[in-house]
Amino acid sequence: MLGERIKKYREEKKMTQAEVAEVLGVKPATISKYEAETLEPNIESLKKLAELFEVSVDELLKEDEFDVAKINVLEVLREQKEMKLKGNLYHNTQIIFAYNTNHIEGSKLTEDQTRYIYETNTLLTEKETITNIDDIIETANHFRLVDYMLDVADKELTEAMIKEFHKILKDCTSDSRKDWFNVGDYKKLANEAGNMKTSLPKNVQKDMVKLMHWYNSLGKIIIEDIIEFHYSFECIHPFQDGNGRVGRIIAFKECLKNNIVPFIILDKDKLFYYRGLKEYKNEKGYLIDTCLNAQDQYTRMIEYYLN
Repeated sequence: MLGERIKKYREEKKMTQAEVAEVLGVKPATISKYEAETLEPNIESLKKLAELFEVSVDELLKEDEFDVAKINVLEVLREQKEMKLKGNLYHNTQIIFAYNTNHIEGSKLTEDQTRYIYETNTLLTEKETITNIDDIIETANHFRLVDYMLDVADKELTEAMIKEFHKILKDCTSDSRKDWFNVGDYKKLANEAGNMKTSLPKNVQKDMVKLMHWYNSLGKIIIEDIIEFHYSFECIHPFQDGNGRVGRIIAFKECLKNNIVPFIILDKDKLFYYRGLKEYKNEKGYLIDTCLNAQDQYTRMIEYYLN
C-alpha cells in the first residue's frame, strides 16, 4: 500500500512527517493523511517523495504482492458462509471438496452434478442413467459436514468430534440402516485401507487414544504433523467406512485451526495420494509432496477469490 510504503521509507531515512512536509512544501498533516491513505499525493508530490527516498515513482506505486500468509482463511470461510453468496471461496470450496473427496471413494456424480445439488438442491441427470442414492445423500451430507467443521475448526480435536464428523457424513445412507455398521462410532468388523491392514476392532479405541494423546500434546503444529496424523488415522481406519473422507476433513480443519493453508486432495491426484499412504512408513516424501501440491492448488483458489 502506498501509505505504508511512504511511512516505511520515511522511517528508514529517520525523518519526521514535518521534515518530509517541508521538502514537499505541504503541511505535516498532509503527510499524515498520505500515510493513513485518506489522501493521495499528486504526481508532483510523488516525484519529490521518490527523489527524497531515492527510489523510483514506480517503486512507490507498485502493487503489493499477494501474501496468503496474511489471510485468516477460517475467518474468510466463516464470513462467506454466513453471507450465503455464490461465487466465492466458501461456495467453491464446498463444491470442489465434496466432489473430489467423494469421487476418490467411488462416487459416480460429476462435478457439475455436485454443483447442481449444492446450488439448487436438485439433481441434474441424463436420460436413462442410474444414480446411486447414497452418492446424492453423501454429497449433501458433506456440505453439512463442511459447515459443522467450520463451526468447530478452532476447537481442540477430540474423539467425540471425529465421531460426529462420521455421523454427519453417513447420516440417512443405506449404511446407517445396518446395525453392524455403527454410524458415528468405531467399527465392529475388521476392514482394510486399500491393501493395507488396519487396526482390529478390539484395538481401535486404544489406538485412537494413543494417536490423540500424541497429536494434542504437540506444541506448534506444522503441516507435516497434520499429514502424519492423517496417515496414522488411515492406518487405524476406525470406522467401518468413510475413513478417507473423515480423515481429509480432519486435515482441513486442523490446517484452519493452526492458520495453515488447507488442502483438498483432487480426484485426479488420487493415485499419488494412495501411493503416498502406502509408502509413507518407508518414504514420507510421496504423501507430503502430494499434500503440498494440493495446498498450492488451494492457495491459487484463495488468490483468485481474495486478491
